[in-house]
Amino acid sequence: MKLNEILDYIDVVIQDRFVKDKDIDKSNHLLELGSNDLTKSIVRLKRINRPNLNIYRTLLLVEANKLDRLKEILHWTAAVKNSLTNPETSDLYLIIVSEDNIYTCAESMCIEATEQFCKKYVQRESEKPAELIRRTNLAIISSLSSDVIQSDPVDNALRETEKSQTWFDSNMQKKWRQAFESEESGNELLDLLK
Repeated sequence: MKLNEILDYIDVVIQDRFVKDKDIDKSNHLLELGSNDLTKSIVRLKRINRPNLNIYRTLLLVEANKLDRLKEILHWTAAVKNSLTNPETSDLYLIIVSEDNIYTCAESMCIEATEQFCKKYVQRESEKPAELIRRTNLAIISSLSSDVIQSDPVDNALRETEKSQTWFDSNMQKKWRQAFESEESGNELLDLLK
């Protein structure tokens, strides 16, 4: 997968939920923190439903076609995180794609398992843009999706919780479901769950 393929797909996925940051200088500054040898891009997103909140989700996208590039990529990620202000440092994500499928599934999962600097997503063998984005924080949580192979994990978790917690009735489950689908995170999500 090439970097432009994932960028094009992100544009489709964020419609009606996010707007891109128009501050080109900020993105260029963050891009310059990394090696010029890396094929990289930055997407900074703000929730549409929060127009007055000037906090962005930062996606670092990089194409890695050699195994030895990971160290450079992580140095760039660390530099970007150091350059961001709170609370944006906790909304930083790294997406690594490879036209040559250089990482095995096991290697991809190993890189993703370490959340040092940020949450990471690494393209797995033969993974298409839609499949990769489905694993990220940009995926839409919905039980109405037409391509769902198994039952919705959120519904399953809510039903299982009800079995052991009598207070977790259908009204409470509905409230929690709405909170999870609100795309809030951190303290905002906790406030909705009260």
